[in-house]
Amino acid sequence: MKLVLRSLFFVLLSVTTLKAQFTEGFNKAEYLELMRITAASIDTPWTELKLRPLYSSIFHRTKVVGLDNQADLWLRDDGVIILSLRGTTLKDISWLENFYAAQIPAKGKIQLDSNYIFDYHFADESRAAVHVGWTIGTGFLLREVMPVLDSCYKTGSRNLIVVGHSQGAALSFLVTSQLRYWQKQSKFPLAWQIKTYASAAPKPGNLYYAYDYEQLTYGGFGITVLNPLDWVPEVPVTVQTLTDFNPTNPFGDVKSVLKKQSYGKRMALNYGYKRLTKPTRRSQKNYTKYLGKTASSMLKTALPGYVAPSYVPSTMYMRAGSPIILRPDAAYRSERVDPNKNVFIHHMPEAYYKLAELMPD
Repeated sequence: MKLVLRSLFFVLLSVTTLKAQFTEGFNKAEYLELMRITAASIDTPWTELKLRPLYSSIFHRTKVVGLDNQADLWLRDDGVIILSLRGTTLKDISWLENFYAAQIPAKGKIQLDSNYIFDYHFADESRAAVHVGWTIGTGFLLREVMPVLDSCYKTGSRNLIVVGHSQGAALSFLVTSQLRYWQKQSKFPLAWQIKTYASAAPKPGNLYYAYDYEQLTYGGFGITVLNPLDWVPEVPVTVQTLTDFNPTNPFGDVKSVLKKQSYGKRMALNYGYKRLTKPTRRSQKNYTKYLGKTASSMLKTALPGYVAPSYVPSTMYMRAGSPIILRPDAAYRSERVDPNKNVFIHHMPEAYYKLAELMPD
């Protein structure tokens, strides 16, 4: 109760003394402040950035939940609420959240513990699918932050920025999707304006989820900031099979086309067709087996009441959001020569911060 009252005091003080500023699109100064906030999550292991936020104050930190997930809520001097989602930590269970990479439908229910069934809605499209590990993190975090956001709303807050770096960025996609669909369902006030910065983000789901997210955040409210030298935005590994295509495509009727060919051509083409398609199908099945069923069996200690959902037979992952591509200059490249033993050298918040400083105002 004391924590909630303190949160209300800070929010009320800001709203009554400042006029909130909230605009669409990428803003360099805004992003740099968000990276300072990200660096203030002291449990993030690779944070080297020593700067502190210049015009924001933390007023709530959640307890650690789920697979070592945590979130901070900050109040910017102009009254904007910032929800900062922590990235991967040094704990094995935090890394398991990333590697638990089978896909599940982007709309459904998942039992996270014996007392909590997360009824989630990340996309309307029935073919949309998302990363199961990050769905777990999202479910636990939303349960923690929703009462705080409700308190902020009651004291006058209407502008919310969701930010995350790395795993936190992956979570920011799903958190944003859920908040926006709760708005559509009148479960979260429509008056909230939501803007998201996903920094150094891995791919959160398949192409149909990406389409849905980009429609939800259309107009500059779903920003993805990327360093082109960073490998993390290239994962999870993607395997696309013919079943991942839209129903109307030139591959759906291959067998009937082959039947019309002469015997010799038909045998040769059929052989080539199988050689091209069987490896991807086999890879997809193995991907779902090991990064789905096998990974879920490792969660028994951390999440004793967890019930693994049914997985989507797909491993097609796509980038989401409106991309802002940072441009490494000669000085940056000379400081970070590839190949480097530090695989996170282009991924750390410090690297993104330095590159963002090079961008025009």
